[in-house]
Amino acid sequence: MYISKEMIKTLSKLVLYFVSFVALGAAAAYLFFQIRGFEDMREVPALVGLDLSEATELLNREKLTVTIEEEMYSVDTESGHILKQSVEEGKRVRAGTGIGVIVSKGSEMYSMPSFEGHLLEDAKLTISNLGMKLGKITMVQSDTVEKGKIIAQRPLPGNIQSNEINFLVSKGHYDVSYKCPSFVNMNIDDARILAKELGIILVEKDKGSRVIFQKPEAERIIQKGDSVEVTLGRGWGMWF
Repeated sequence: MYISKEMIKTLSKLVLYFVSFVALGAAAAYLFFQIRGFEDMREVPALVGLDLSEATELLNREKLTVTIEEEMYSVDTESGHILKQSVEEGKRVRAGTGIGVIVSKGSEMYSMPSFEGHLLEDAKLTISNLGMKLGKITMVQSDTVEKGKIIAQRPLPGNIQSNEINFLVSKGHYDVSYKCPSFVNMNIDDARILAKELGIILVEKDKGSRVIFQKPEAERIIQKGDSVEVTLGRGWGMWF
C-alpha cells in the first residue's frame, strides 16, 4: 500500500495533537488537585493541656489525625493529658496531616524506705544507690537518740511523688554543765546509780566495794556525758 507524504504529515499532526491533548489534560488534572488540596487547609487547634481523647476528637473535626510521639513523667500535668504538640496552634496544614503530641504519664512514683534510727552516713549511701536526692539536714540535740542517727524524715516512708528526702538528725545529748559530785568513800552501787542519774560515764579501776579515789576531783565543772574515773578499794575506814 502506497502512503503519500501528505498522509504521513497528516498522521504526524494527529499524533502530535493527541499527545499535546493528553499532556494538557494531565497538567489540568494536576493543577485541579493541587488547587483542591491547597483549598482544603485546616487550622491546627490548641492541644496542650487537653485529655488525649478530647484532642483526638478535636483534630478529627478538622480532618487531622493525632500521633503520640512520646510519653513522659510530669509533676504539673495529669496523666493522659498533652504536654506538647509538634505543630503550633493556629498554623494551617493540609487536611489529613498528623499532629504529633507528647503525653503526660503523671508524676513519677518513688518507693521511700524508712531511715529513722539509722546513721546519717549509712542513709546517704542508700539514697545515692537509689538515685534519690538528699534535701535539708537539720541537726538537733536529743537525749534519746544517739548522735549521728536520724530522728525523723520527710516525706514519710511509702510511695511518694518526690525523690527528695529531708532529715532531722541527732547532735547527741543536750549540753548540761554541773559540778562533779564526790564519789570518794561512796559505795560503788550507789556511785553507779548517781552517775546514771547525772548522765556520767563511770570508768571503774581496780576492785572493791567503795570508791577511794576519783578523777576529776569533786567540784570540777563537767558536762553530761563526760567520763569520771573512779578507783575502787575497801574504803578509808577499813585500811587499819
